[in-house]
Amino acid sequence: MNLLIASMPIVCSTLAILAFRHTALRAGLQGLFFTVGIILLWPPFSLNTTDFLQAVTAGLYNTLNVSYVLLGGVFLFQVLDRGGSLGTIADSFASTITDPQHSLFAIVFGISVFFESVTGFGVGIVVVAPLLIALGYQPVQAAVLALLGQCAVPWGALAVGTTLGSELSGVTGHRLAEISVFISYPYLLLCGTVALLASGLWNGRIRQVLWLVFYVTLLSLLLWICSLTLGIELAGCVAGLLLTAVAVLINRNRQQPHALAQLATAIIPFAILMTALIITRFYQPAADLLQRHAVTFGDYRIEPLYHPGFWLIVAALSGIAFLTASRSHWKTVIRESTHQWLMASLAVGGFLLFGQLMKDAGMTQLIAQAIASAAGPYYAAVVPVIGGLGGFLTASNAASNALFMTLQTSAASQIGLPVDVTAAVQNTAGSNCSMASPGRLVFAASIAGTPGAEADLLRRIMPVAMAGVLVLMLMSILLM
Repeated sequence: MNLLIASMPIVCSTLAILAFRHTALRAGLQGLFFTVGIILLWPPFSLNTTDFLQAVTAGLYNTLNVSYVLLGGVFLFQVLDRGGSLGTIADSFASTITDPQHSLFAIVFGISVFFESVTGFGVGIVVVAPLLIALGYQPVQAAVLALLGQCAVPWGALAVGTTLGSELSGVTGHRLAEISVFISYPYLLLCGTVALLASGLWNGRIRQVLWLVFYVTLLSLLLWICSLTLGIELAGCVAGLLLTAVAVLINRNRQQPHALAQLATAIIPFAILMTALIITRFYQPAADLLQRHAVTFGDYRIEPLYHPGFWLIVAALSGIAFLTASRSHWKTVIRESTHQWLMASLAVGGFLLFGQLMKDAGMTQLIAQAIASAAGPYYAAVVPVIGGLGGFLTASNAASNALFMTLQTSAASQIGLPVDVTAAVQNTAGSNCSMASPGRLVFAASIAGTPGAEADLLRRIMPVAMAGVLVLMLMSILLM
């Protein structure tokens, strides 16, 4: 009975989106309502006032971090859209990489991986979704493709989740990254295939399949080599940039001078964003200077000037300054951005709050332990299920590892399974399923300008995440 009760918030909120087509805001609030009701009425999961308030504070802190990025992302999108910058960039990108499939691979496996690796928090979606729309994709298509671009989350946010997983499991970061690359290869192929299908570019010809294998293999090799040589923190950043450069070299096309002049103005916001992120992430004195200006409350700390959300806002403001059309529409930009941001933040907040309350009340742990107990000697097959549950609930590889890495590796040790493989499967499964989490769906829908399309996105992305879990189950059984 306790297991059934503990599962109710997840089941009800997911059904609300999938079966009843409720918005993410309503589904998140319903999940929160169920969770609070269980805590208040079901003694096994009760929390005292202090613990309840601590859980709420933690959930609000996580919401604040995501909401900050969302504010900058929505603001930047509106500025670039109103200023005509997206169209100019898309035309230039299309004329540089003339083959649409190579363009798609460069965006999904290159640009998205780079931005997500530098900052995390779904910033890859902020950059990629508007670019795809400008290239002619429908908004829902663009949102799906942007979510598929979250395929290298183990290296996201300077590999913070993988680093945490290494600390909790006792497996070195290099070893964890090495196994994660290997077991991620089929998932990358899956994401590339789905990207071709979702974009309408799939033709099934052997040449196209070979190019897909080429880009997936290239990304995997770059992630592996960079993880071993530069460190796991820089691996995703360098791999994403190098893959994009290779795609441009393979498909390079000479630009006309006037096109380059127009492009120079259009990319100013992106250039400022990329430069600021690189400097503040890789030049320690700059990072230290910005991190000094922190706001603390209790055990929580936010660095408003170092946070990626701040630099997204700076990039948006630069767009208003340099793009004439954006200056003439600045009131509309602010009004629409504020409304879009507020609705999306409330939706994300509902899911993050009930996820945190479930964790602190012991519901999440009970579900994971029940799955592990039921598996018994077949525990290797359920490691990715537990990791995927964490990623789906929290929209974060780091949070998934914080929830379940110790549980997973302890169980593996008791059963006699290899701890390094178990840790890597947990790390990868949590990353893969984060793309289907309600928090990321809300983010993608908002940036693509389709709030309320979360149910459609979930129906398209959930099968990919589930297929990824099934592949990891097979890999886990074979390797253990």
